[in-house]
Amino acid sequence: MSTTATTARDALTAQLERLYAIERELQSALETLSTDVSIDTLDEIRALECREQLQYVIDQHREETETHVDRIERAFDALGAEPKTRPVPALDGLLADKEAFNNVVLNDGLRPLFYIQTTLQLEAVECTAYETTMALAGALEDGEEGDETTGAGDAVVDALEHNYDDERRMRTDLEELADGEAVETLLAASPIDDAPRESLDRSRRERSHPDRHGATDP
Repeated sequence: MSTTATTARDALTAQLERLYAIERELQSALETLSTDVSIDTLDEIRALECREQLQYVIDQHREETETHVDRIERAFDALGAEPKTRPVPALDGLLADKEAFNNVVLNDGLRPLFYIQTTLQLEAVECTAYETTMALAGALEDGEEGDETTGAGDAVVDALEHNYDDERRMRTDLEELADGEAVETLLAASPIDDAPRESLDRSRRERSHPDRHGATDP
């Protein structure tokens, strides 16, 4: 096996380990997030509607995660590697930030907005990880005839592409929720004057809604 092929394979394996860590950690993290979203004892009807829609999206994604893990394990098999995890500080930071928020912010009018933002950020981490992994797999050069790397990149892409499609659908659902009537109603009743919508997904709104940039910071 050439040095180039070995290096490319090692890079792909390392990225696949990060992806595996993300999906495995999200199996429990999404369940916790769904529970956080469902706590509604002090909510008015405005917040309840937003929570219910967000919880539905989260639960759908949580149910898909087990299948995602199985597909990633198939990708490891295609590389002839044992499934392992590798730390993902970006994911750990987001989850820690969400826990810190839960411990200090008691205003139920703010919680659904923060949970939408957190879930969008989690999806961004996942989508980026899939894109990077599949790009590395697509760039993996075939080895000599009979070499274990031959066709491995294509097999990894085949194993992961349906997961990536699921993640993009999830992101679309969240963006539609962030732009939807339930969030608009909640923002209108927010105790924060002129709450900036950009906090939910700033870069997307700069492209799609340039007229909203006049909101003032609280």
